Amino acid sequence: MNIVINQYQNSVGDNKLVKQLYEQYAKKLLSYTLNRYSVNEDDAWTLVYKTIYRIADVYDKYSFENEHKQSGFVFKTHINYLRNYFRDNKTFEAKNFEVELDENYFTLKEDVPAKENLQLKVLQLELDQLEEWERILLLMRGQEMPYSDISKFVNKPEKQLKVYYARLKKQLLIRVNDALLKLNELNNGKR
Repeated sequence: MNIVINQYQNSVGDNKLVKQLYEQYAKKLLSYTLNRYSVNEDDAWTLVYKTIYRIADVYDKYSFENEHKQSGFVFKTHINYLRNYFRDNKTFEAKNFEVELDENYFTLKEDVPAKENLQLKVLQLELDQLEEWERILLLMRGQEMPYSDISKFVNKPEKQLKVYYARLKKQLLIRVNDALLKLNELNNGKR
């Protein structure tokens, strides 16, 4: 979706700007929050709305060179609301978040050792190669969500999801391990 940045600046009234921001970012932010963290859906939506309304409030104070920079600004704002949420709810220790934008796909890197970071990058690359419904299945099942609930999101029969999940999980583990072995061989060959 290619939206011209000037379109926001020419918006008349906050409601139109909020609607445009919602249409462009709400699903991305919600998906990111639900797939990466143990946040219930109501709280996730609250965080998304806070982000969108905050961006709308301060939008006229900023100018963006391109859509990528605007997306980064929106995402960093959302990350700050996530930090506050976890700090206020004390559900887990607050972490230092570093936002890295990669071709309009948002990723979050936590302060982890380089070896683990490499494993996360390989896993992310392999997940990116899957179809959207496959990623949703793996991520939701990884959070122990029942197949009956997942079937509503992926439009697949509940009875088949168990088989799909087992196959996807096995294939993903094989592909990640193969990629890590190849990287280790390349690194060992350079020494």
